[in-house]
Amino acid sequence: MLFSLFIIAIVLTAATGIYCIIATHNLIRVLIALEIVNKAAVLLMAVAGSIIHQMALAESFIIALIIVEVVVTAIGAVLCITVYSQTGSLDIRVLTEQRGADHAE
Repeated sequence: MLFSLFIIAIVLTAATGIYCIIATHNLIRVLIALEIVNKAAVLLMAVAGSIIHQMALAESFIIALIIVEVVVTAIGAVLCITVYSQTGSLDIRVLTEQRGADHAE
C-alpha cells in the first residue's frame, strides 16, 4: 500500500513538472519545472532501492543525481541571466522570434 502511494506521488510529481515545462514561456519557470522532474527521479531511486533492498546503492545514485542536478541548475541560471542581459526578457517566444529574424537576414 505504501509503495503504491509513493508511485502515485512520483507519477504526479513528474507529470506536474512535465506539464510546467510544456505550458510556460518563462525560462525561470522551466528551470523550476526541471527541478520538479528531478525530484521525481530522486523519489523513484529511493523507492527502487527500497524495493530491491539495496538502499546503500540507491543512496549513492541519489547523491550523484543531486550533484548533476546542482550543475544543471547552475548552468540553467547562467543561461537565464545571459538571455535576460541580451534580450531584456525571459520569455522563450522572444528567443524564437529573434532566431527567425536572424535566419531572415
